[in-house]
Order: sequence, then C-alpha cells, then structure tokens
Amino acid sequence: MTSSPACGFQPVVQSSNFEHWRDHLQQQLGECRVTCTAHDQETFQASIRVAHVGPLSLVELHGDGGGLELLRRQSADLAVLWIPEHGTTLEQQADQPDPLISSPGQGLWIAPAAELQGQTPKRSSGVSILLPRALLAVWSDRGGDTSLLDPFRTVRQPTVAALLRQARALIDAARLHPEWLDHSAGEFWRALVNHRDAVGSCALPPPSPDLTDRFLQLVQKKLKARPAHRFGLQAMALELHCSARTLQNHLRSDLDATPREIWTALQVQHRYPA
Repeated sequence: MTSSPACGFQPVVQSSNFEHWRDHLQQQLGECRVTCTAHDQETFQASIRVAHVGPLSLVELHGDGGGLELLRRQSADLAVLWIPEHGTTLEQQADQPDPLISSPGQGLWIAPAAELQGQTPKRSSGVSILLPRALLAVWSDRGGDTSLLDPFRTVRQPTVAALLRQARALIDAARLHPEWLDHSAGEFWRALVNHRDAVGSCALPPPSPDLTDRFLQLVQKKLKARPAHRFGLQAMALELHCSARTLQNHLRSDLDATPREIWTALQVQHRYPA
C-alpha cells in the first residue's frame, strides 16, 4: 500500500430524484443499469459519499423509500468488496445458478468484469471498497472469483472474519477518524493478503466445537425446522449453557457480529435455498 493524503467521507449527492442519483452512482461505480418502480420513485431518498486513501476508494450508499434492481458489469479495472450495513442484498451472477445473499455481518467480493443482477430492499445502506485491478496483481487470479464472504458458516476460513473486521474498521476511520485512514488501510490490506493466502492453501482448519460453532449449528437446526422461528437471545443462551452476555461477547469477539445479526443473515439464506 502506497501512502498518499487520505480523505474521509465527503458528500457526492443527496437527492430525492432517482435519475439524478443514478447518474452519480454510475460515475462512482461504472457501467450499470438501475431501475426503480414509479411508485417507489415518489418516495425515493438516497445519498452517496466517497472517501479515498492511497489507491483505495470507499463509496457509501444509503437509500430509503425505493427498492432497486441493479444490472451491472463490474469494471475490468476494479474489484469491489461490498459491506452491507442495513438490509439484505440479493445478487445473481450471469453464469451461476445460485444467488449471493449478503446481510450485515457478511461481505460480497465482486471480481473485475463480473456481471451481476441484484435487488436491494426499500431501505438499505452499505459501503463499496474499490480496489484497482493493478493492486491485485500480486495474485495470479487477481483476487479470485465473485463470492460471498460468510463468517457464519460452521466450516469457515477464519481469515474471512478478520478481513471483514478490518473492512469495517476502515469504514469507521473514514467516518470518524480520517487521521487513522492510512493505518486502517494498511491493516485492511494485510487482512486481505492473509485471506487470499489462506484461500490458496490446501485445506481449511478442522472445525472446533467451541461456542461459536455450537451457536451456528443451533441456529441452523432451528431454522431448518421452522424458517420463521423467532429469535430469542435468552433461550439460545440457555440451550448453549451460557449467559446471554457471554454469548454476545464471544460472538462479537469471534465474528464481529451480534447473535441477532447472525440469526437474521442465516434466516434470509433459508428463504432462498441454493
């Protein structure tokens, strides 16, 4: 990562005019086609803010009142790490049958030149971290294929949670502490390198029966039996033989997510089975 003057989030547009907002979106993210129903356009409110640090750009998107359908071809010069913060995004690759469903706590890696068709809810927000393709030249596959970064799997690569944690720390720095952006960007880059190196290794570490895995297995069991099952923190903690506070603290430390965030993400996945 080369050092250059860092800049925290700066407003690009805040608009109730869908076409106006879409023009600015295309300027930031490149070629894409976005549609919004006529009814939703009447209540549409959205904003875009952008931050820069070294070769990285962060594009913050916030929308309220209008669900969107997005069809885009990712620029061949950029990869994107999408970090959802509110709402669930459903993406479909042009050449893949299974949807990519990203909720808060997860992430979506979009490879250069990928073709995606997606949907967002009426209220959604998140940040796209844009990485120039030249930055990814250290890997022969230029950062890998488009994929969901999901730390909530019982069989998971530990570097996924670490990468997403550093991505959120970078976003927080852009919002609250621009003077820390260079440091946060360096930590993010190291986490990305560690993750890509781990993906290239021969095997995942064997799963361990710790509290995180037992919680994930319990959630999957309950949602498989009743997809509409309501979340109850105290009941889950009781079944896992720990206190609610212990469960919350453990999952926040291990996966950088709350029990409810994990439950919600997995519940959405059960609604769209592969």
